Amino acid sequence: MESLPISTPWREVVAPLAGDRSLRGLAAMKRLRTDQREALHARLSVREYRRGDIVYRPGGHARSLYVVLAGVARLSIPAPNGRSVLIHLLPAGEIFGHTALVEGGAPHIFEAAAYTDLRLGRVASDDFFEVTVGTRAPEVRAVVSILTERWISLVQRLARFLAQDLQARVAASLIEAVRGFGVEDTRGHMLSLRLTQDTIADLSAGSVRKVNAVLRRFERGGLVRKEHGRIVLPDVGALEALALGG
Repeated sequence: MESLPISTPWREVVAPLAGDRSLRGLAAMKRLRTDQREALHARLSVREYRRGDIVYRPGGHARSLYVVLAGVARLSIPAPNGRSVLIHLLPAGEIFGHTALVEGGAPHIFEAAAYTDLRLGRVASDDFFEVTVGTRAPEVRAVVSILTERWISLVQRLARFLAQDLQARVAASLIEAVRGFGVEDTRGHMLSLRLTQDTIADLSAGSVRKVNAVLRRFERGGLVRKEHGRIVLPDVGALEALALGG
């Protein structure tokens, strides 16, 4: 079968299942300089996994990055409704475990497993920074940590939305809005930022008509009301239950 040309739009479609390789034509390790790759390989702790073996689970403390030396690694993320959303299938040369780049460490958000028989090299995040940026490691790590934290939150939001129904997505979007722009008082939580129905629909990845129908149900149930053009959430806990249950 003839391969698709590099300029085809399908290149962007397959990127999530091919790691960074399909984005720039090279696996992550090949983008490093030869001396960096050699120094990194010298610090790897190598382990073999059989197909289906778990490398790590969500919630475990991330201190190391993983390099795929042979085989294919599978990264997935659990959704609130119990489903698992496949995020990546990573071939040899790719690197994963990026939550280890957060300063002080952060919990794994993915489940990493062997999609095929797998050989992995594990390297401590401190060693990775020392190999790649040398004496500037502390200042570079601080910047990378900030960016990685933002990336983690976006990945979690996307994965959650893929597995939620519209009602749960609307509830989750309102909760996110109130966490960022909410003011708590005796009425509950009022959004200081005016959100239009179009904006809520965009946040919830639904049509305006269907999202409005959900908002009307929330109003009838006492979960949402409007005062002077602003949204008030009397019971955020009830909305959280809907978001988790969807």
